[in-house]
Amino acid sequence: MLEGKYRHRFHIQPPEGWLNDPNGSCWFDGKYHIFFQYTPDSPTGEGGRYWGHYVSEDLAHFTYVDTPIVTDTEWDSDGVYSGTAYTGDGVLEAYYTGNVKHPGDYDYINEGRGHNVLRVDFKDGIHPGEKQLLLTNDDYPSDLSCHVRDPKVWKSGEAYYMLLGMRSRTSKGGLLLMKSPDRKKWSLAREYFPENDFGYMLECPDYFTVDGRQFVGFCPQGMRHESDRFQNTYESGYCELNGDIIGSASDEELSRQISIECFQEWDKGFDFYAPQTFTTPDGRQILIGWAGVPDAGYENAPTIAEGWQHSMTLLRELKAKNGKLYQLPVRELDTRHEKQITAPEGGAWDMTLEFDNVSDAELFRLNDDLIFSVKDGRLRLEFLNDTGDGRTVRHAESSPVKKIRLIFDRSLLEIFVNDGETVFTTRYYPEDPDDVILKADNAKSLEGWTIV
Repeated sequence: MLEGKYRHRFHIQPPEGWLNDPNGSCWFDGKYHIFFQYTPDSPTGEGGRYWGHYVSEDLAHFTYVDTPIVTDTEWDSDGVYSGTAYTGDGVLEAYYTGNVKHPGDYDYINEGRGHNVLRVDFKDGIHPGEKQLLLTNDDYPSDLSCHVRDPKVWKSGEAYYMLLGMRSRTSKGGLLLMKSPDRKKWSLAREYFPENDFGYMLECPDYFTVDGRQFVGFCPQGMRHESDRFQNTYESGYCELNGDIIGSASDEELSRQISIECFQEWDKGFDFYAPQTFTTPDGRQILIGWAGVPDAGYENAPTIAEGWQHSMTLLRELKAKNGKLYQLPVRELDTRHEKQITAPEGGAWDMTLEFDNVSDAELFRLNDDLIFSVKDGRLRLEFLNDTGDGRTVRHAESSPVKKIRLIFDRSLLEIFVNDGETVFTTRYYPEDPDDVILKADNAKSLEGWTIV
């Protein structure tokens, strides 16, 4: 593992080089598994794109294993792209998109690219078997572009389903549902394009339940930006479904539910993308995301100088409440608490601030680097200098603020407002991570822990 002053203490990060999307997150054979998009050769993402692999027994301490899936076939010669895992039949089955770019004068959107679905079985959870080719672009409807990717697999009744994100030949984003009796032979079950304009591509689809309610998640690319919504280059969010995407809900019903009005963003910060969910043995639904955004207009020069870039967010437990999903760090994080404190200390800490229903005030500031405030029901995260490496301002609508949980890990800041009603994730590069001063004059109480 690399060293450096901005390296994390408790977040998943690349041993070296570049990390992006979480993949294959699951519980299997007594361990939690988090795979991830990995380019070990370069902190700027140049070179082969593989899957790295972390494991954990407690959701609090993760150990890097190796790079089990690499580009070694004609089906994934230009990248092991994103995917998921299915463990329902006693084997950890990884499903992913194999990227192929054919040589020639192509646009690589409607021509010249292969997006193949591959499966790799890990019978012991660690060592991969042979790759199996399941689907190619020839298996998808003819109105789709080459961009059909990021499989999510699950079982319903006696059948298996695979949800894929897609881009049409006319550059409209949609969702493609495939069906199988055995997870080997797949056929078309549903092709769905939302009536609303969600841009030209829906990436990283997810289908999951929380507290008995059904949701579909996805990452739209090419949406129109608004002052309080859709502020990043690409977005990540979810919609609640009253029926299910398998077929009990008609296209008309889905269009009412998968709409701009119903779309809830996971995170309002500068650095969040490509999340996926998985279920713990005790039935909790867990979310993990990439603490980054593709093609962002800001940088991470301090970590690139250390030989690495990007990490995962904290693992977050989901609760359905007040018409949306609330997110808080998994309770297992508390096992890494070391020393109780009333001010930040040691470069890695977990602080809770209590307020009296504040709706117009500065909530906190860190050094003279950034301010978090609320005014007229609108939260504002603002960098005051270059410690954001190009990050400036992000907003979100909010109810009056009662509580903020603020978690910092050397160069990553996660802000949970009102027990996870609203979340902001951002990179933050203070001059000295061990010497960050938290000022919160309007808080009625402030306490926390160092994290080891």
